[in-house]
Amino acid sequence: MFAKQDKIVEQICEIPVTLGDISKSIFGGISTQNSLLHRLALPEEGGSDSYYLCEGLCRPVFLEPELVYPYVSGAFSEKFAFRPSPYRFMLPYELSSAPGKKKEYKVIPPEELKTRFPMAYERILEFKRKFRHDTSPLKTADYSIKGRKFLEYFNTPKIIATEGYHLQAAYDAAGNHIFENGCGIVLKDPSRYAYITAVLNSSIARLFPSVCKSEMMYSSYTAPAVIKRFPIVFPDNRLTEDLINTVSSYLVFLNKEKYARDYGVPEWLRELTVFYEQISNLLVLDTYFVNDLDPELMNALEENVHPYAGDMNSEENDSILSALYYIKQQILEVANSEKSKFNMGLPGMLSFSPSSGEF
Repeated sequence: MFAKQDKIVEQICEIPVTLGDISKSIFGGISTQNSLLHRLALPEEGGSDSYYLCEGLCRPVFLEPELVYPYVSGAFSEKFAFRPSPYRFMLPYELSSAPGKKKEYKVIPPEELKTRFPMAYERILEFKRKFRHDTSPLKTADYSIKGRKFLEYFNTPKIIATEGYHLQAAYDAAGNHIFENGCGIVLKDPSRYAYITAVLNSSIARLFPSVCKSEMMYSSYTAPAVIKRFPIVFPDNRLTEDLINTVSSYLVFLNKEKYARDYGVPEWLRELTVFYEQISNLLVLDTYFVNDLDPELMNALEENVHPYAGDMNSEENDSILSALYYIKQQILEVANSEKSKFNMGLPGMLSFSPSSGEF
């Protein structure tokens, strides 16, 4: 039974392994303040693949889609999955493919840009003349970006952590999302992405600001130098980690389903998502503090929580949702039985429900 928050924070501070230890790289996003590289908005209806709206201007912009990437901010990068964003960002860079050398992106020179991507070239040149009142020839310095570390890991799977009401983390499997605020996390072991995403979205993250107060005096808690200190504990047994990994895949799917619905999210889908967040949170908290979950709960989870035997990105979303609902009911039958009360005994600030740690 944990009595005081400061005692819990003290316990977390003693964890020797940090996110920085298990990461290949933790880095900030790019600077999008260059006036020649405005964010682009997708048209509300119709339009071709190369038709965008320049942010702040009610006019269409035609641009080669090969140079346009999804853009996320704290408003669109939420827990486990990205909310669909209407914004895109033009990135006039390409991968350097020299054999035997470290992967890096280089800005496309103006003369090459004009030949290969004439619409992008004309747009940048036009904005340079109109917004900067500069009629000089286009130079790479005009449209290059700050954030070279980001480019080094572009198109590499990563976790993107941003600030919302709490720290929140979404897994970017393709690695092609452009972000400005927040940080990208590339792990040394790719098999750990689901687990670390679950940890960063758990109640542990609510305590993190108390763990690194000194580092946060001049930075946010998603600054790379700060989040490197996030304490990491791995489960003692593979079963628990596999369960957390699988539930994380459920939550990525469920959140994508929520975000894809244009006419509101039905209450049953919200409840289903919250239920699996409770399971994930409970398993993570047990890993960090207790290591003593009720055996009946663990048996119920082991029997019912399994990786989906098909493609979670398939078009058979209704059948997947039905399966996840069935799994929930099977677990609740055990959790709600008279002989089982799964109360973690954690204080309200850590438990998922403000009033109780029970299901």
